[in-house]
Amino acid sequence: MSSTPSAPPAFWQVDVTLSKAALDPLEAALEGMSVALMSTEVDEAKGLWRLQALCEDKPDMAVLSAALSLAAAATRTEEAKASVTRLEGRDWLRENLVAFPPIQVGRFFVHGSHHADPHPVGCWPLLVDAATAFGSGDHNSTRGCLMAMDALTRKRRFANVLDMGCGSGILSLAAARAWACPVLGVDIDQESVRVSRLNARINGLSSHIRAIPGNGAKGREVLERGPYDLILANILARPLRSLAKPLASLLASGGIVVLAGLLDRQERMVLDAYATQGLRLIRRIHLEPWSTLVLG
Repeated sequence: MSSTPSAPPAFWQVDVTLSKAALDPLEAALEGMSVALMSTEVDEAKGLWRLQALCEDKPDMAVLSAALSLAAAATRTEEAKASVTRLEGRDWLRENLVAFPPIQVGRFFVHGSHHADPHPVGCWPLLVDAATAFGSGDHNSTRGCLMAMDALTRKRRFANVLDMGCGSGILSLAAARAWACPVLGVDIDQESVRVSRLNARINGLSSHIRAIPGNGAKGREVLERGPYDLILANILARPLRSLAKPLASLLASGGIVVLAGLLDRQERMVLDAYATQGLRLIRRIHLEPWSTLVLG
């Protein structure tokens, strides 16, 4: 007997236009209630930005109103107004799969299973379908990481890699494909771990990649398998900042750290945290509005 597939879940979107000064405190307030945040500049002359938050549950309007008031009071700016919209259940994954074209970043060629054309000559193919875990290669933070990794392949080899916040496992796949070395992927989300393992198997890289659930860099296996000569972390600016000390302690002498998931304006906050651990900027990659930082 065939079962009727369940309807895709609905989401709620919070949309706010506000001054740049009030952006950081409101982002911090919305971070706990949302699954994704995106901010873009909408009026440079007036210093206005648009902040969008995607929530699994309908936001508490009293909490949202208080956050807007506190952000305005803290920055002495006019209180912004928020709109909250229910995004009706749609099959986001299927739509993304259809819309996700192959991308090539250096020698990395990321494609879905629907792509039937021959791969470019000399490329490293990575098969990654749209999934419930973050990371299909088309996001600029992921693209920036792949650019950084492609450049590193031309300079050195790595023997032990940590992918912190592995998502779909795309960076783990790229590292294993490029250097044929052990890669440990860690993610707080069990679904990400499942998808990462599946992608490793589909790409024939399970012998190199191990994906495990974990919160941060202090798990027993993460510590036991270190030190790492390459650490990849494509997450968000505040978690990156809080991870500066534990990641630095896991880095082998002469190792490299690639950080992404931060906006251009959040660079200094992240760089300062890693500078206190003795790490210096080697290269930065700007793909608006995201930055990728290579440190060593």
